[in-house]
Amino acid sequence: MSVLTAVFIYFLIWWVMLFTVLPLGVTRNQEDGKGFDAGAPAKADLKKKLILNTVISAAILGVIQLLVVTGVLNWHELFEEAWK
Repeated sequence: MSVLTAVFIYFLIWWVMLFTVLPLGVTRNQEDGKGFDAGAPAKADLKKKLILNTVISAAILGVIQLLVVTGVLNWHELFEEAWK
């Protein structure tokens, strides 16, 4: 797998995993009154979630890279019909 292909796959994995990681550990805001949304998180903790997302995405890309290097996953066979 080329570096450019790995970067594109990593970006796709990262973006999809972001929506999986964002709701983790969310507690609703209990404050009432004007300017407070009941569905808003009390503490978003975005920095921690972005770091977790980056690590998980890198691990998934590592598994995909391992499968490509060992020959278990072959991009050309998977998309052979698309190239014709």
